[in-house]
Amino acid sequence: MPSGRKLTGPLSSFSLSFFFVGFFFLVGVDAMALPAFLLRFSQDPFSKPEFRNQCSTCHINPKGGGPRNLFGTAFEKSNHIVTPQFRRQWPDHFNNSVTASAGDLKATLLADGDDTLLEINGQQYHLNTRTAKLEKIEPAQAAQLAAAPPPPAALPEGKLPLRNQATFDHHLINLPTALPYGKGQLAMRFTHRFSQAVLGCDKSCAGIGELYGFDSFSSSSIGGAYGITRRLTATVYRSPFDKTIEMGGVFQLLTQKGSEPFSAAVRVSVEGRDNFQKSYTTNLVFPVSRNFRDLAELFVVPMVSFNANPFADQALPSDPPGAARQHQAAVGLGASIRFRPRTAFVMEWTPRVAGYHEFDSRNAYAFGIQRTTNGHVFELTLTNTVATTTSRYVSSGHEQFALGFNIFRRLK
Repeated sequence: MPSGRKLTGPLSSFSLSFFFVGFFFLVGVDAMALPAFLLRFSQDPFSKPEFRNQCSTCHINPKGGGPRNLFGTAFEKSNHIVTPQFRRQWPDHFNNSVTASAGDLKATLLADGDDTLLEINGQQYHLNTRTAKLEKIEPAQAAQLAAAPPPPAALPEGKLPLRNQATFDHHLINLPTALPYGKGQLAMRFTHRFSQAVLGCDKSCAGIGELYGFDSFSSSSIGGAYGITRRLTATVYRSPFDKTIEMGGVFQLLTQKGSEPFSAAVRVSVEGRDNFQKSYTTNLVFPVSRNFRDLAELFVVPMVSFNANPFADQALPSDPPGAARQHQAAVGLGASIRFRPRTAFVMEWTPRVAGYHEFDSRNAYAFGIQRTTNGHVFELTLTNTVATTTSRYVSSGHEQFALGFNIFRRLK
């Protein structure tokens, strides 16, 4: 029956300490010519043998070096220290318990770091090393404790999980991605575009004296999204161009995992100018993506905008045919290449394939560097379009490129 007792006799403090020193010596792995951090993991008595001494345990490249995988990134974040909490976060890399015996004494250490099961002459005991309490238990209870996995580690609220894809945000730069939102998730999106160009112009290009355009006027937009269900998300976004408000929703069709070969979603939104009072444009967007481990992700994003040109009936006979068309269709192409655990290079091109073509406009191009810091994604951008709502960025590309940035923040 449970009873608090001090350790005496064969379980004296000295003999128990001597036993555990010998226990860890017996279960430790041989010191090989391995990187120090891999050796530290491999010598942990709870590490699973199939992951020991393998560079692929922490790196994408089986030979080691280069970008780390998800486990390697988490191990680096823990300062390469194996703790009971870290074991709970990665149950596929660590055993729940390890057992060793010496004579009539058999000890099973649990991965939580606090509990040990002792078997002495057929009697079962539960030792909590944190409280120094020893209690006698039944064999069935001992077997249950040894077999039960440790409780999962609590994840901090409002954190962006590291993903097994190369994309961190719900937008590359302007193009939407197929990254799921999740039920109950509240997120904010902030975009900023400077007006002074740095490429594609002559003497007017901003140089170091103008801080490459950071001294120029800028256009800032803000929006948010809320996950209503696991698949359905509501979105709203406001741009200063014609005081446009864009409202809509996202429905997640597929998420690449298991038998699903790619991710896909459908986005529907309505843009209304003058704070959603006139000139409405309806957008249908179908982002589809395919990731290649966590190194790269490719995107194809067909989209149609109805009434993209609300002034089509005002076009003059001398205007080019594209300026008199009301609707527009485009196919966005994009890529994200993850070259550091939390950093990715992104690029996109959105050629118009039919319909409205604003006079002297170009197809939209954009490039960016994304950096994720758990709750935030910060992105430095270079793009030839200042507008950022769905229909406007497609139709308003210019010959010149200017800098800008995006910030994504998960609030819940």
